[in-house]
Amino acid sequence: MISLLLLTTLILRGGERISVEGAITESAGRVVFRAAGGTLYSLPASEVDTEATRAAAAAPPPTRDDGKKKLKVSSDERERLLRDLEGDHSGAPATPQQLQPPALPPVKDQTEDEWRWRREARAHEEAVRRAKENLTLLTDRVERLQSEIRGFLSLGYKPHQFSLQTSQLENTREAIPYAELEVTRAERALEEFHEDARKQGILPGWLR
Repeated sequence: MISLLLLTTLILRGGERISVEGAITESAGRVVFRAAGGTLYSLPASEVDTEATRAAAAAPPPTRDDGKKKLKVSSDERERLLRDLEGDHSGAPATPQQLQPPALPPVKDQTEDEWRWRREARAHEEAVRRAKENLTLLTDRVERLQSEIRGFLSLGYKPHQFSLQTSQLENTREAIPYAELEVTRAERALEEFHEDARKQGILPGWLR
């Protein structure tokens, strides 16, 4: 259990800072907290920089002189206010239920949301990776076919004797611009996905 009850900022190992409200707890290897605004989140404990978070909590808060002056009252007025306070016993003590902190809602839905974002992020990253691999295969094939054709020419073969390689080289070259376009589209889709996540306040750790 991490005792971070007085923290206002949670610092991740990647350097990101998250403003938090209320208690921060650790259970089953996950840190559970409420971000500023009241939304409940959980993160793997391994992503939290505990030392940096504690250091930030230990730093003294900035002081501010707002220039306000204390209200001055006369002795008679002070005595009257004290008598009024002593005579006001209409309040009722808080019940044990009121003194208990509110129970945290279950994090099941939030955890499902987290894994949904993780799956979508990985799908976009895989699309970019495959598009780049396809482009690499095409460029490698162009180099191989060019090498074969140079070899045939050096051996004295006529162009009609290696027309298959020439045709394959032309087709491969024509496919390269389309493969480059697929890389551009996949990278653009990934950027738009990250931008949508940022606008919705999704934590960076959910997109890894």
